[in-house]
Amino acid sequence: MSDALSEREEILVQAAIAAVETADGVVPAQALPALADDALRAVVGRRLKAVGRSLLAREHRTVCGYTSGYDDDVAHRLACDGIGLLPEIDRAVLAIVLLRTVAIPRAGGKHRSTSWLSDGPGTSIAQIHSNADDVATYALIRPAVRRLKARRLLRTGYHGQILPGPALLRLTDAQSARLWEDLVLVTLPDSLYADIIRRRREQRAARASFPPVEEPEP
Repeated sequence: MSDALSEREEILVQAAIAAVETADGVVPAQALPALADDALRAVVGRRLKAVGRSLLAREHRTVCGYTSGYDDDVAHRLACDGIGLLPEIDRAVLAIVLLRTVAIPRAGGKHRSTSWLSDGPGTSIAQIHSNADDVATYALIRPAVRRLKARRLLRTGYHGQILPGPALLRLTDAQSARLWEDLVLVTLPDSLYADIIRRRREQRAARASFPPVEEPEP
């Protein structure tokens, strides 16, 4: 499907795509005409989808707007091919940060944010090490934190605290839900919920391995 746009509309659409693909956070809907206009925003979404990306509506710190992320199917194929995967130590550090700054504080009623981008409480290298001292030394944790900050998966908060980073806003709803499930599997592997998650994933994998049979034409 081609989008018949005027020269001005084409410029606006390209500007919106560049913004959501490169912005460090949410692009306010009213900041760009192609995001504020329903028809042009639909074009932005189609252009992104054509290259394996998704336009994502997000709200952070009362700002309503948009960002972009990998389409679920594309993200899955990339992961299966080993493309873009974090090193094991980086995954462990990120999981600990998310547990300490989002999951545990939320469970304890310290905040009610539904976003990964909690503004606190944060954590520190020493606290991360206290949760990973049996598998990781400071010499491994510090470079992992630096790499995660470079990828914007972590950020530095007040007084040098370590917090989740804006790249997590680029997760689709399905990817975010899977990340929550991964945290459950790590922290409560023997729980009923973990068993449900494993069975559900096994069922999805089984369905994916058997493509639907095409009905013969009459």
